[in-house]
Amino acid sequence: MAMSPAQQLRSVLQSELNIATMLAELLDSESKALAVSDIESITEINNKKQPLIVKLEQHGRQRDALLNSTGFPTGKAGLDAFVDNQSAEDALALTQLLTALKTVAKTCQQRNQVNGGIVSINRQYLQRAISVLRGRDPESSAYGPGGEYTSAIVRQPLIGRV
Repeated sequence: MAMSPAQQLRSVLQSELNIATMLAELLDSESKALAVSDIESITEINNKKQPLIVKLEQHGRQRDALLNSTGFPTGKAGLDAFVDNQSAEDALALTQLLTALKTVAKTCQQRNQVNGGIVSINRQYLQRAISVLRGRDPESSAYGPGGEYTSAIVRQPLIGRV
């Protein structure tokens, strides 16, 4: 027995929700690994995240193809119109899935932003440490001999002296 378009969309949305939930959990684990600089865990998590992102993109294309095949435009407007044209039971089920998916997507976005901030701070610390090792004070800046602005005041580098 063939599935109705509403059932097909429910299936796609449920799968998207499951994958997005797994991604949110990985992003949470990534945050913890970043906080303690656990490189092995970070690498493992990144290797797990990529296939999930690819699957989410595939499901998004499936959703768009389903909407197009039933005469609705893609995107939020088409999805809303599709839901509005379903039975009350199907509309309720689709709305609940969409609400849950939006919530998980927002969680993923927030966790990803936090993780990006952690990476950015760690990168700044690393750049400062490298500058110190090279004999440059990352906090100092002045004008160079040609009058150009520079933050590369060279002092005695630590690398090569040991």
